[in-house]
Amino acid sequence: MNTNLPTTPAVHHDDPVYTASGMRISPAEVHARRIAREAEHWLLFATDRTRMKPHTLTRKALDATAFSIQRRASSFAVPSKIVGTSKHQRTLWTMVREHVAPWTELVLDDTGDGLVVRLGDELGEVQSKHLGWLRPLIPFGARLYLSRVTGTDYEGYSLGVNVVVANVGHALGKLQEALGSAGASGDGHRGVAPRPTVSEPTQASRLRLVIRPEHEALTGDPDDVVLFRRVDGAACATVPHVVRHSPTGIEWGYEGSGPADLARSVLLALTDEPTADSLYQRFKAEVVAHVPHAGGVLRAAEVRAWVEAQTDRPTAA
Repeated sequence: MNTNLPTTPAVHHDDPVYTASGMRISPAEVHARRIAREAEHWLLFATDRTRMKPHTLTRKALDATAFSIQRRASSFAVPSKIVGTSKHQRTLWTMVREHVAPWTELVLDDTGDGLVVRLGDELGEVQSKHLGWLRPLIPFGARLYLSRVTGTDYEGYSLGVNVVVANVGHALGKLQEALGSAGASGDGHRGVAPRPTVSEPTQASRLRLVIRPEHEALTGDPDDVVLFRRVDGAACATVPHVVRHSPTGIEWGYEGSGPADLARSVLLALTDEPTADSLYQRFKAEVVAHVPHAGGVLRAAEVRAWVEAQTDRPTAA
């Protein structure tokens, strides 16, 4: 089996690397250190964008680091498995009979609610706990590859699929550059910007509305609004888009027509139409414009508290 991921080699030569102090470092150690830094960045990035518990996420980062170093991946890679394979056993057995090679690239289909995995026919879906961090990285080069088909005929013809999300470290760096959010840290590599929150614009608002990470959607009110992006980068929300300013869709992270429609749609879902019409421009400026690019969760109770806090303030024109 080919044990190299199908990406650019991490080290292009076998000569030692010398530091400024003259210390010699082997190419293998250079590669391991870089993978470890990328794993650290991924852990910070994924913490706010996954439904995994912190200890589970840390263990995942460590396992993925070991996997990436052992297989000399050109960038930090995350091994996983897909779900829903029980409905596609015939396709999986065809893959076994045809000896589909490991590290064959798989297709991610985001036309539904999740990420469907295909190799011609559907194989299953990406686990929901990975959607939050994976979605924003796909447009920047993260790819999904087949690791192996698992199971035997002695297990009742039940097959599964192990996969690898490859090029994660490179994709994360490109995303940070595109957003202009990556800063230099003390050791010279680029860090992950902290998750922004909405600050109080005036004393009268009396509320600091926090934009929460997507994994907290499981622990909140059913009315909480989850904002996320599809594979193609399109902004989505768990409230209907009520069109007024932007027929092409909603957006966030700045002040414009897409964010205005999102602000009004959120308030329409959680309050009433007169309230939404009088406050959505202010909600856009104070809340929607500050949502991180990847999205997050707006707690319904906090949004309604924000609305209540506006009663003593002049209404936006």
